[in-house]
Amino acid sequence: MPPPPKKSLGRLGLIVFTLVSLLVGAYYRFPALNERPMHTDEAILAMKFADFQQTGHFQYDPKDFHGPGLHYLTQAWSKLAGWGEPLSWTEAQFRTVPAVCGLLLILTTFLLRDALGRLGTGLAMLIMAVSPMMVYYSRYFIMEVPLVLFVALSIAALWRWSQGGGFWWLLVAGFSLGMQHATKETFVLNVAAAAAGFMVAKLVVGDFAPKQNGFSMGPASSQRGRSAWVWVGLAAAITSVVLYSGFFKDWKAVQESATTYLSYLERSGGSGHEKPWHYYLSLIFWRKDTQTWSEAMIGGLGIIGMLHAFLGNHQKNTSRQAFLVFLSVYTLVLFGLYSFLAYKTPWSILAAQHALTLLAGVGAAALFGLFQGRIASLTLKILFGVGLYHLVAQTSLAIHLYAADQRNPYVYSHTSTNLMRLLPLVRELQKTAPDGAFEVLVINRDAGWPLPWYWRDIPSVKYLSAVPETVDERVVVAESTMQAALEAKFGGKAYVMQGPFGLRPGVMLNVWVEQALWERHSLRKQQEATRQ
Repeated sequence: MPPPPKKSLGRLGLIVFTLVSLLVGAYYRFPALNERPMHTDEAILAMKFADFQQTGHFQYDPKDFHGPGLHYLTQAWSKLAGWGEPLSWTEAQFRTVPAVCGLLLILTTFLLRDALGRLGTGLAMLIMAVSPMMVYYSRYFIMEVPLVLFVALSIAALWRWSQGGGFWWLLVAGFSLGMQHATKETFVLNVAAAAAGFMVAKLVVGDFAPKQNGFSMGPASSQRGRSAWVWVGLAAAITSVVLYSGFFKDWKAVQESATTYLSYLERSGGSGHEKPWHYYLSLIFWRKDTQTWSEAMIGGLGIIGMLHAFLGNHQKNTSRQAFLVFLSVYTLVLFGLYSFLAYKTPWSILAAQHALTLLAGVGAAALFGLFQGRIASLTLKILFGVGLYHLVAQTSLAIHLYAADQRNPYVYSHTSTNLMRLLPLVRELQKTAPDGAFEVLVINRDAGWPLPWYWRDIPSVKYLSAVPETVDERVVVAESTMQAALEAKFGGKAYVMQGPFGLRPGVMLNVWVEQALWERHSLRKQQEATRQ
């Protein structure tokens, strides 16, 4: 399979591809970020950031949460964007952070232009800009897109250094590696997959470097190559320690960032998130629930990119072939590792999907280079355009109509849009409460998340995971399944029940309002209707 012609895309063409990809990527990542209700994970992270911002200390929990990387990124962005007081923060402000990371991820592809080929780079960026999976999680305030960005940046920096780049590329790679550890502990799977890809590439192809001036290791390594790993490791360690310790103030968190992997071994068994081994493959190739969802274009072109890596005629450009073999093995191993683990969430596979998208750009460029006849070339362009349109159509559905709908495969245990009916009701009751005496009790096995985010300005709200011995709050929000146990604790006090309201799939809430407060609320609504 011959490679695309060397001059199939010029520098100006690549710049145009880059600008168009960034514009299209921004078009799908930034608008209407407030539309979707806050997912529980987003709400918890937003509240943890508020605590971090106010106290100046990140409280690392090695059992249930991740490192401080996302919070430091958010802090930097909040200062640049001029966020106000915490009570004024919005969902859109938080979701802008991963959206910016998503755009930078597209731009990082430009650093691999001589490894992927100019046309492959341009096509990969364009696909990445409209990929429904990539777009959806670029609008989601969780760690995954920032993690993928730092993974991509570390790989790109090492590639640039291997091609004769300066010493600073090693520091960029090390910083990015340290940020991966500080962002999400699962980065070790990326490191393992990268090590496997590196070793296979060395065995199958040889050195990554042009001549003798590149990044290498092993018996034939130069002193420059051996010392490079030291600098990368040193920069990574310093970055990770600085962030976990809060600039050398909390050494316990540094220790726990290593011991946390003991609990991760337990969680890898599923912890309620068990899925079959082929779950991630179905996310890429085919899922149907009313609407058909598929990134088969990315998967199919990615496979072609892998075949090109091993079988293509690279015209003695061994460093480029070594990188493509590395990327192919890295992608396959990463998919394999995540598929082997019983614990699966849809966003976890994003790093492998990103690598597959890079290979999809290479595969598409290889096809354009192979079929250069007028009819064949036109046919390929039409098919590629149809494939892009299919991705765009799914992206529009994923971020708007199905943004919080379980029929969207990227939606996972998401807050129901029905919960948005509960929020204004409680606000109206708050306005009606006499003398500002307004107490709310929320009883839910998961402490009512994301309600603590939405009611963070109501200090009198109390959250419990089980029904208490006595209940006398004016407003009680509880799971529908707790109705009998809850009403037995009212002690003769009269309440009016409203609902149900959906919290998330399988979890419904009811609201019990003190009868006197409900009557005041009803009278107030009648008076407002009369005035209108």
